[in-house]
Amino acid sequence: MRISQVIRHRLIPLLVPLASGLVVACSPAPSTEAANPSDQDAHSHQTTQPANTDAVVLTGADGAQVALTREDTAALPRERVTFSRHEDTSVYEGPLLLDVLARVGIPASPLRKDQQATALLITAADGYQVVLGLPETDPATRADRIILADTDDGEPLAPEDGPFMIVAEGDARAARSARMVVSIRVIPLGDPAS
Repeated sequence: MRISQVIRHRLIPLLVPLASGLVVACSPAPSTEAANPSDQDAHSHQTTQPANTDAVVLTGADGAQVALTREDTAALPRERVTFSRHEDTSVYEGPLLLDVLARVGIPASPLRKDQQATALLITAADGYQVVLGLPETDPATRADRIILADTDDGEPLAPEDGPFMIVAEGDARAARSARMVVSIRVIPLGDPAS
C-alpha cells in the first residue's frame, strides 16, 4: 500500500473527529437561546453555560442535563483534600465527583464494568477543558480522591477560581484540577454491546 493510501485510509478517519473538535473549541460560545426551534435541536449536543453563575451543568450519558448549585453541593457528603497549586497549599472541600455525578445517573462505587470506558469532559468558564476517566473518580479504583470543591481553607472559592473547582488529589501538577468549572459531561466511549 502506498503512503498516500495509508494516510487516506488510516489517518483521515482519525483526524476528522479531532478537526471537528477544534472547530467547536474555536467557535464562539453557544447562546442559551436558539434563533428558532430547529437551531435548538442542531445544537442540543452542546453544553450551555448555566444562567446562574453559581451552578455547574451536568450532562449525563443520555444527554439529560441538571444544573447543580452551591446549595446542592453543600447538601452532599463532604470531603477535605489538601492540595498544592502554584506553590500554594490549601485545604479544599466539596463532594466526591462520583457523588455529584449521581445526579445524572452514575451509580455509586464500585462502578460497573460497562462504565470503565467512560470519560468526563470538564469545561471551565474561560474555555479550559480537561478530560478525566470516570473510573478515576471511583474510590474502589483509586485511593486518591477527586472532588468538586466549593471552598478553599473554609471560605468560598475566590471569583477567579470558583464557584467550583475540580481537585484531583495526588496529582503532581494542578493541570487536571480545573477551576471555574461550569460544565461536566459524561461521555461513554466503550462499545455498548460489550
